[in-house]
Amino acid sequence: MAGEGQMLQAAREAKQWSFTDTEEITKISVRYIQGLEAENYDVLPGTTYAKGYLRTYAKQLGLDPDEIVALYKASATPEPIPVLEVPTSVVKVRPLWFRPVLLVGMGVLAIVLLIAIAVGQSGKKIADPPYSPAALPSAPQAEAVTPAPSDPAVATPPTVEAAVQDGLTVQMAFTQDCWIQFAIDGQPSTQEVFKAGTTKELKGTSKIELVKIGNAGGLTATLNGKALPSYKDGNKVVNNVVLTKDTLKTL
Repeated sequence: MAGEGQMLQAAREAKQWSFTDTEEITKISVRYIQGLEAENYDVLPGTTYAKGYLRTYAKQLGLDPDEIVALYKASATPEPIPVLEVPTSVVKVRPLWFRPVLLVGMGVLAIVLLIAIAVGQSGKKIADPPYSPAALPSAPQAEAVTPAPSDPAVATPPTVEAAVQDGLTVQMAFTQDCWIQFAIDGQPSTQEVFKAGTTKELKGTSKIELVKIGNAGGLTATLNGKALPSYKDGNKVVNNVVLTKDTLKTL
């Protein structure tokens, strides 16, 4: 022993450190500290760990780490150099003629397979082309039949005036600029200005009221296709024209 362990132990005892205190300070386990002080390096994982722990321990104790490691090296037993073992079994080498024979055999096998495939395909029946049914003849087009003329009174469709209409429709055409305030089915009234040449349609269920008509002479109107009386005075303002289904009966 070179004495590095005794130096470490003496320095620790001089500081009055217990093994537990030393473990906390150096972060080295108590088992390794005891091994370092007893110079029993077999308890350490190896030479590299031993040198590292010696340096750390010596530095914490205030000793020269290089001196401690030098003392360790002087007394340490060198690690045995690993010897590579040479296998005693003899590796068998295949003769050179083996590879050409193998290649020839593989070639013959490939030729046989190709011949078998060709023979198999030659024995197959050629597939019939897919069946495609002939197109069906198109149905003859029916000639348009013109109905024979019948009684004119029966054949003539009903006029617009005779058709039953739901609700009320007022069609207005303006030959001059007009302004109209109107209300539909009791809803709040609306006022609009219409230029000459324009038209306006009002639709209601039970009542259409023309509250005011400004420049009434420029207005021409119909109710469900029936003409309403026109107002000849060009600048006249007409008030409260109420149009209902009863109005149709008077037109």
